[in-house]
Amino acid sequence: MNVMNQVIRRVKGFFQLGERDAFTRIDELASLGEESLHLLIKILTNSPNGLADIETCTNRISLLEKQGDTIVQSLEEMFGKGSISAILMREFERLADSVDSVLDRAHALSRQIRRVTKRPLREAKEFDAIIRKDQVRLIEIGLVQLQGLRKLFSIAGSNMKESLELAKRIERLEEQGDDVKDNMLDEIYGSWEVLDYASFHNYIETTIEADDILDRCEDASDLVIVIMKGLGA
Repeated sequence: MNVMNQVIRRVKGFFQLGERDAFTRIDELASLGEESLHLLIKILTNSPNGLADIETCTNRISLLEKQGDTIVQSLEEMFGKGSISAILMREFERLADSVDSVLDRAHALSRQIRRVTKRPLREAKEFDAIIRKDQVRLIEIGLVQLQGLRKLFSIAGSNMKESLELAKRIERLEEQGDDVKDNMLDEIYGSWEVLDYASFHNYIETTIEADDILDRCEDASDLVIVIMKGLGA
């Protein structure tokens, strides 16, 4: 982008209408993800009404995931109409996909937790409590990341320094999550002799799924910075 275009952008407002609209819709996706993570934490912290609460939360997360799919479809239609610069089309698509993936992971996790609650894992109650506590830590980190990401959406194009600081903070949170995940995997693999196959597989799968939420949040923050730089910030 040449210098004149950069000047024009700053005079008119950094984002063109299509770009701002895309960020607004992606922020709507992130808000759905934020609610999903709150519900996941509720599920993992043993709701007072047990399975009934888990069913209610899982159904709500499923509805949020479907709403997210609708937003993604509207974004795809917008991109198809040429509302976004062709140079950055791929980055906006990846950004939407990264945020939507948070909803997908939350949905998958909630269904797996519901499945296990209906058919409790054998001889693993104490171990299950330890792992769930750590899974809550992972989801809580992801929630803070997502809140930071939404703030990043709101200031994108107006404050590059603060945007970079926010992206760096989200990256550091992802690194914290990696430490939690690695410790969890060490604990799971170290306990394989006392776990049946279903339990072992469930803990590995849900731990990686929870950590993947953090990865997707970091990917999204990186893409916001890429888009801003691509537009001349």
